[in-house]
Amino acid sequence: MKTRNYNTLFWKISLAFFLLLAIVGIAHTYISFKYSKDYIEEVNQRLNHDTAKNIVENSTPFYNGKVIVPALHEMFHHVMAINPSLEVYLVNPKGEILSWYPPEKNISLKAIDLDPIKEFINDKSQHLIRGDDPLNPETKKIFSAHPLMMNNMLYAYIYVVLDGQKQTAASDNLFADYLLRVSYGTTAITLFFTFLVGLLLLRAITKNYAKILSVMQQFKQGDLAARIDIKTVGSEKQMAEMFNEMADILTTNIDKLKEVENLRRELIANVSHDLRTPIAIIRGYLETLQMKEKTLTDDERKRYIDMVSQSSVKLEKLVNELFELSKLEANQIRPNKEAFIISELLNDISSKYQLMARNKKITIDTFLSKELAPVFADIALIERVIQNLLDNAIKFTPENGNISITTEKCVNDHIRITIADNGIGIPEKDRERIFARYYRANNYTDLKNSTGLGLAIAKKILDLHESNLELVSDEGKGSAFIFRLKCN
Repeated sequence: MKTRNYNTLFWKISLAFFLLLAIVGIAHTYISFKYSKDYIEEVNQRLNHDTAKNIVENSTPFYNGKVIVPALHEMFHHVMAINPSLEVYLVNPKGEILSWYPPEKNISLKAIDLDPIKEFINDKSQHLIRGDDPLNPETKKIFSAHPLMMNNMLYAYIYVVLDGQKQTAASDNLFADYLLRVSYGTTAITLFFTFLVGLLLLRAITKNYAKILSVMQQFKQGDLAARIDIKTVGSEKQMAEMFNEMADILTTNIDKLKEVENLRRELIANVSHDLRTPIAIIRGYLETLQMKEKTLTDDERKRYIDMVSQSSVKLEKLVNELFELSKLEANQIRPNKEAFIISELLNDISSKYQLMARNKKITIDTFLSKELAPVFADIALIERVIQNLLDNAIKFTPENGNISITTEKCVNDHIRITIADNGIGIPEKDRERIFARYYRANNYTDLKNSTGLGLAIAKKILDLHESNLELVSDEGKGSAFIFRLKCN
């Protein structure tokens, strides 16, 4: 199957990066325009700071509190001869415009705000100050202003707009053209090379992510051996390691599920076989009893009934152990732990097994220390473990054999319990699987009373007690099963 190209992250980030650079470029142009214009206006205002003052010092348009029109016009004419772009206004102390030049202009404001004028007159640092534009109320213009005093009385203000309409139009056109040239020449080149370098960096960064996504796609398509190999460090390396760890866990769980499925099939096959055998025996003997009811002797009838009874007991035992193992595997059994003396429990159980052992000419020896501390465990479940191990030992020990039960203190406040026999032992190739349910060693052929579940049940119970069931065996010489219980 063809692997798709998963480097779309590169193109997405590239587009986002391009848009970001475009926004930065627009912002840079706007800021450059604004601050450049402010700079030019501030320079212009500083250079022409005393324009209104010079006009006042060289003119006397007032006499006895009244405007001398010829003198005022002469003043305006003189100013316009020097700088035609200026707009001059005569403003009374209330801010009302008394006269203006050029007179052909139609002003929109009859009065202007005096606060910028007063600030300008009192300002020593000569920073940028804008005032009202009588021709255009929506804009603010740079200006020069000075009070017109006579006999220590304020008669008016000379208010000179430095950036008149003609100059504004010309300067705006020139400045716009200049800004375009700057933008095309420097900003565009800067953004281009920034974008180019950014693409190269993004390519290098997203290359690893594309590789990660490609391997993930392979894993999704069924290649469970696919793993990410990245030499770099950083977040990509961490992501790759996390994926590899999750992939290992998934493959391990899949292998376990396959193993469980194989065990399930094996279980079904073994259960079917083991249940079929006693059922077939019971059914066979019952049919024989029915068919030959009148011809059977008392001894034959008794033998048949005994066989039916033995098969039903085996069937009941098998069903009970299957039910017990199923509950253990489903974690439906919780140990009810309490403190008790393990030596006393072992002594009681061994006494019960003495009769069974004598019938098979087997001796059971106990080496139990009475000085051990109590253990903390579920007494009923531990009793089940010991019984299963003794059942197993008796099955595998021949006549005149010996079984030993030993307790001794070990490290970390645990007591070690050992149940050993001198029976046939377990072949080395069978030892790893001996605790699996329904598994029997190949050198054990007497299956009459065995369900193959005893060791599996014992191991599950010890798992609940956070203990391991260990096996030490020598084929032909015997086996020893060892487990440990924590002291109270």
